[in-house]
Amino acid sequence: MTRKIIALAVILCIIIVAGIQIFLSYGLTDSLRKLVLPAIKERYQTDVTVSRISVNLIGGSLNVHNINVANPPGFEEPAMLFIERCGLKVGLPALFKAGSADIQKAVVKDVVLTVSRNKNGALNLDQIISAMQSQKNAGAAPEGSPAPEARRETNPKDRALPNIIIKKMEIMSRLNYLDWQIGQPFKLGIEMNLLLSNIANYGFDDSLSGNINLRGNILENDKKCAFDLNGRISPITDPLLVSFDLSGSMQTIDLKTFRGLIENIGIQDGKASGTITLVCRKGQFDSEKSIIRLKLTDTVPTKEKAQQMGNIPMPATINLIVPVSGSLSNPQINVADAILRSMTSEDTVNSILQSIIDSKKTQRAVAEKEGQKAAESETSATGGKEPAKKIKNLFGDILGTGESK
Repeated sequence: MTRKIIALAVILCIIIVAGIQIFLSYGLTDSLRKLVLPAIKERYQTDVTVSRISVNLIGGSLNVHNINVANPPGFEEPAMLFIERCGLKVGLPALFKAGSADIQKAVVKDVVLTVSRNKNGALNLDQIISAMQSQKNAGAAPEGSPAPEARRETNPKDRALPNIIIKKMEIMSRLNYLDWQIGQPFKLGIEMNLLLSNIANYGFDDSLSGNINLRGNILENDKKCAFDLNGRISPITDPLLVSFDLSGSMQTIDLKTFRGLIENIGIQDGKASGTITLVCRKGQFDSEKSIIRLKLTDTVPTKEKAQQMGNIPMPATINLIVPVSGSLSNPQINVADAILRSMTSEDTVNSILQSIIDSKKTQRAVAEKEGQKAAESETSATGGKEPAKKIKNLFGDILGTGESK
């Protein structure tokens, strides 16, 4: 009799658990479509669709399948973001834990993010960023009210979501960048594997408590250029005000991959490698510490720029220091200004002058002794500050930042 009661109790528990799981699966999907997605559309003016939600109550996991975020009107591509699967593994004990939710593992698989700039110069992300900014401004304290402490922890009562910390997170994604203002259009693909640990949505917003490891490849036709970034990140209480430190490097890549971009600054070919350091505090890049260091080799100017330069030979190596400033939503990176500063530096000017001298010596190697002396006198006359000023003005005119003659 006791065995029968136990068996019936076990069967009843299984039925209840299965029923709850079925209800959660279909009930959550239905609630998501009827309540959550319309709210997202109203807030961000963006259409979002989800295929289904699956729940494993025993395993303590939840998966959302086929998330699609449509592009706003005015863009050629139908989708801005597509996620095949977003999964969370909480674990059964955590389901009964009060307070913060500790997520053991999160996996975001096969993400395709398309960042597009149309012919009018508008970015498809602008609408969402503007909505986030408006929402943040609407919730800001009224003018004249006491300012919060700089290192104040987020108040749980002011939060729409519960406190969440993700122990481990993996995002497998591809970024497609299209610019219809450059070429027909300019296209760039980047595949990335992002590993995060101890990522929270609560805590002190200037405490770098999480870890980031980003590895990926810039897709170059049938080749790949690897890069990696490592660093630390603060709790993400506001995606636009996050703080982080990142550093890493990029292998050598053919500049033809960025043809639409480099032609605008007068370069048609060459190779580049470099390192990157990014320091961001509350959504603002530190321009003194955030630096991209690029090494350009075998650089070939476009025919038009070569003529404007009077066929002055390019240096064998150009070292660029490109500061990064601005905000996360609007970063400022001026490569043209970095090229101007590099090309007008004392070392580069001396290198160019030496190339001219060597070229003339080679051409006049068979000349008579007086001819050689005249050539030496001519090259000597091109030394000092005057040629440096001429070269600076020349490159300034080429890049549109030089002094008027």
